[in-house]
Amino acid sequence: MYLVGFALLSVAGAWFAWRSNPMYSLGATVRFVVVVGLSVAAVLGAVIATVNATTGQPAAVSFGTLAVVLLAGTMSLIWVIMQVSAPKTAPLPASAILVRVHRAKLLSWLRRFGWTVLVTGMLAVVIPGDAKYVVYTLGGMVVFIGLIMLFAGYFAALQADRSLTSVESAAWVHWRYTPAQWKEWSDVQVARLEAVPPQWQWRRDWKKLAIPLVAVAVGVFVFDPGDWLWKAAYVIGISGLITGLVVLSSRDAKNVPGRVRRRLMSAPPEAYFGAGGVFADGVYTQWLTAGNYLLSAGIDERAPRSLTFVFEVLAAGQAPSEVRQGVLIPPGAEADIATLATALSAACPSARIALT
Repeated sequence: MYLVGFALLSVAGAWFAWRSNPMYSLGATVRFVVVVGLSVAAVLGAVIATVNATTGQPAAVSFGTLAVVLLAGTMSLIWVIMQVSAPKTAPLPASAILVRVHRAKLLSWLRRFGWTVLVTGMLAVVIPGDAKYVVYTLGGMVVFIGLIMLFAGYFAALQADRSLTSVESAAWVHWRYTPAQWKEWSDVQVARLEAVPPQWQWRRDWKKLAIPLVAVAVGVFVFDPGDWLWKAAYVIGISGLITGLVVLSSRDAKNVPGRVRRRLMSAPPEAYFGAGGVFADGVYTQWLTAGNYLLSAGIDERAPRSLTFVFEVLAAGQAPSEVRQGVLIPPGAEADIATLATALSAACPSARIALT
């Protein structure tokens, strides 16, 4: 019952988030539901047909065939959903060379996936007896989920690279920065991040962690039928796990300025603005997609002057959040800013554009 309620709440949250997206229209929504619904029905039909066709076959053949069909069906659904929900982009000119900014980022994930499969395979060879079947099961899940995630990631990266290539090929505005300008901009952004107080401070926030842990302990000791030793071990384990996650999260937050500096130092010292989105600081953000859209654009008068773009980001199972993208304004760019304001007002009519 709880799972059903959670699923309904998730669907309702996703609907309201999509309803607020400027891309929303009744026709697009109906088309999406119909196309995805037919695709799901086709995949289910293929699964049922596979089960019926492999009945009476050896277990290895039945499960292997079903796994292949499920993998192909899931990838097909991902492809259909991304095709239907992706914003339309203009065809690339014949002379355009497709960039690899986003696809290159998948190489590290591919290496990790390969090492995981290799280690799992070696364990399956080394571990004796029936215990190796546990490794087979876990390894099969890793391969299945990993292939799906890599496929989805590659397809999303390919779409982003095509959109970025379109922006670079027909940019509204293109700014290049000198090494001195880029270093100043990088130093300023890192300094601003370092000046932000951490969201979690142990002296101030320890009660936020202690209160739920005490509630968990009381619930376990009062309502759980196990013995006291098991209850104590369970509470200690849960408390240690939650505390460890908080520690790791706070440490990760402290490392954000360093990661931003490394990213900026490796990013090209330039910015592109086009019909698809903005590429600056090595990050490409599209103006309008099913997952994010531009809320506002303004000018930050702090030295050095910069443009500030605020995007609404929608993620499955999460509340909408805002993400800011700053872009350094080079000297003598007033005419470019006016051009950008006009083009952006036409491309994103629902956004608040205050660039003049």
